[in-house]
Amino acid sequence: MRRLIARLFHGRISSRDFSNRVSEMDYGRATADSIRDSVKFKAEPYSEKTPYRQFIESEGIPIHTGYHMPDVRTLPLGAWDRVGVQGAHVALEGAEGTDAAYIIEMPPGGRSKPQRYLFEEVIYVLEGEGETSVWHDRKNKHTFRWYKGSLFSPPLNVWREHVNRGQGPARLIAVTDLPIVMDLFHNAKFIFNNDFVFSDRYDGQRDFFECGPHKIRKGGSAPGVTGEGKTRDSYECSLIPDARTLTLFDAPARGRKNRTAEIQLADNTLQCHVSEFPVGTYKRAHRHGPGSHVLVIGGRGYTLLWKDTPRFSDSRIQMRVDWGDGSMFVPPDHWFHQHFNAGGDPARYMASTWIGGKYFAEGLGGGGRTHRLGTVPVHKGGNMIDYDDEDPAIRELYEQELKKSGVDIQMPARTRE
Repeated sequence: MRRLIARLFHGRISSRDFSNRVSEMDYGRATADSIRDSVKFKAEPYSEKTPYRQFIESEGIPIHTGYHMPDVRTLPLGAWDRVGVQGAHVALEGAEGTDAAYIIEMPPGGRSKPQRYLFEEVIYVLEGEGETSVWHDRKNKHTFRWYKGSLFSPPLNVWREHVNRGQGPARLIAVTDLPIVMDLFHNAKFIFNNDFVFSDRYDGQRDFFECGPHKIRKGGSAPGVTGEGKTRDSYECSLIPDARTLTLFDAPARGRKNRTAEIQLADNTLQCHVSEFPVGTYKRAHRHGPGSHVLVIGGRGYTLLWKDTPRFSDSRIQMRVDWGDGSMFVPPDHWFHQHFNAGGDPARYMASTWIGGKYFAEGLGGGGRTHRLGTVPVHKGGNMIDYDDEDPAIRELYEQELKKSGVDIQMPARTRE
């Protein structure tokens, strides 16, 4: 296959002959089209735009930017020739070139073109139901089902194909580390047409996409975490049937009655966690490096973001993001941020980032270590603000918001002012 692709790229074989040869190899016409489409991009050197930015602009689909998206389920899409479906890129400011997202949507019966690539992705099903097939060779294809709320990750560089098996549109959102990979190699052929098989990650195991108690890793040490959050249970699998109902574990260090589950998908460096906090509560403020894509999957509330100082009122830059089901935002590098449940139901979100959980990634401005420094207060040299140390204006604002909804506050009284 590698030699055949090289002959296509150098003009030594026609597109028609290439498609015929690939079909004869049992990859199929759609795979041949995917390969032909993906070898066209070439990064422009000495550009003010990164290779990743150049690449997504070359794909001809909408690119949604800003600090947050109110509802990714309603973002406009366009015809995405490489993938064969409707799609859009989402490049939020807080990611700062470390990771990004894309959305695809398939009509009933629709399917994506087979794709493989050298970047990791965490996929969440926003709407619909269907199935995904993965394979190194078509004789050993594995297919699994997904539904609204499912969370999964095809292994690195396997072929993957998504199919809508429902009666309505199926919309999926993926967080990927393509920005790092594209900016580092700036070579689309290497990323999308690479034959290397990561058999250490996936070698056709039949239980690879199963999830249950046998997939929970008990205890263990989370890299870079100190204090109460250092040892915790986590899911180590590649498919979560429904992240909205996933069983979580007590994690009070991050907030009152907070519950969290760390999820290590497909032996990735990309890491994901799901967190939930009850009605009338909010989480402790903290800060970390760039790239954590927060996707709200239940509840209603808001997040305050600020920088430079632990005291919100003294910050020269302040931001408020109001969120609900389907909202997405990324706290910028080392900005303090604090999540508040302002509705009548528990608030649940998932956060995906490149920092590493199973495999610790410390680079890119220290993002890895500061992401994982979960429970050390600022007054002890850490990145979290205890409730007693927070700006009194934080609590006052929250009480005002709860009154609007007729919800009673469930936070403990401050022990010091």
